[in-house]
Amino acid sequence: MKNILHCIGYSVLFEDIVRGDNCILYDSKGNDYLDMESGVWCNSIGHNNQPLVNALGKQASEIMHTGYCYLNPIVEKAAEKIIDITGQENGKALFLSSGSEAVNLSIRISKHITGRKLMLTMSDSFLSSYGDFDNKDNWVFHDWLNNESLSKIPFADISAFIFEPGSSSGFVRFPPSELIAEIVDKIHAHGGLVICNEVTTGIGRTGCWFGYNHYNIAPDIIAMGKGLGNGYPVSCVACSGKTAERINYNLFHYFQSHQNDPLGACVANEVIGIIEREKLIFSGNEKGKRIISELNRIKDEYGIMKEIRGRGLMVAIDFVHRKDLSIAQLVNEKLIEQRIILVHRPNSETFRIDPSLTIRDEDINRFIAAFENAVAEIRKQC
Repeated sequence: MKNILHCIGYSVLFEDIVRGDNCILYDSKGNDYLDMESGVWCNSIGHNNQPLVNALGKQASEIMHTGYCYLNPIVEKAAEKIIDITGQENGKALFLSSGSEAVNLSIRISKHITGRKLMLTMSDSFLSSYGDFDNKDNWVFHDWLNNESLSKIPFADISAFIFEPGSSSGFVRFPPSELIAEIVDKIHAHGGLVICNEVTTGIGRTGCWFGYNHYNIAPDIIAMGKGLGNGYPVSCVACSGKTAERINYNLFHYFQSHQNDPLGACVANEVIGIIEREKLIFSGNEKGKRIISELNRIKDEYGIMKEIRGRGLMVAIDFVHRKDLSIAQLVNEKLIEQRIILVHRPNSETFRIDPSLTIRDEDINRFIAAFENAVAEIRKQC
């Protein structure tokens, strides 16, 4: 792979992955790997999902791309699906290519509506791969992990509160419901908007359609991506009807080459349909409970795991910190030997587990057995 620019900060472990089937990946030699992170947390309904492949192929054979000034009926159909699962009365949806774009556009809409530049988010949020996030003068970061007082927040100057309901830059932390409700009330009382960043937590990942469903709030704008496309690059910004009415369309314009493309909308529509038809949110939630229960059993038995956090099939494992070695790194190496793929957060003692909602029971058994074997071996070294 000498011609590939590799700049993600991780080592490439497997250079010849050629095929996928639900949660199993295969290399060119026929070796199988259990994917417990669903790609980059994108494959909500599994690799090579045939109903989705069929729908994608049919749409691709008709028309993939249109343009700014004309639409295909599948775009409206997908928008209806989005508004239905978000519950936004008279809402409107716009399709893009990535979650980062969706977050960025959500911010631009909020600044246009409110006329304010200042944004509020949690100190451990990951917002986007690009945008104006490096300009700290435009941001207020609330340190909820250290119980920072809300009195420091200038709510009257805030354009929008961007809430990432559980991902926390990959560490899977869930802010308390009471805190979020208070922030949302203050934001709305001062004329600001609430944006939910559901790029990672949406599309059934946390046992509900969206992470904000675990909180008693009604967002004005929702940004989604990743699982919406099951690996195809499509994202979406969904606005409530009241929010859409506040946009001055004579002044606010947004152009992107693949905005509201038929192929992306087709994929989003089919992914939602498959999740609905196969009741994957319910089954995924049950599978998540089982995984968390098994991990807690292993934690109690071996004593080198500190905490298990999770909702649905978004799970984090914290290992005990040691100055002389990284337990998480050692366990990860053992798992790789057993061809198990999951996320070890860099420079941390945290694993993240995000398998597809379609993961089979036998794959869960394989993961639990491999994980316990790895923990037991490393426990002997500690």
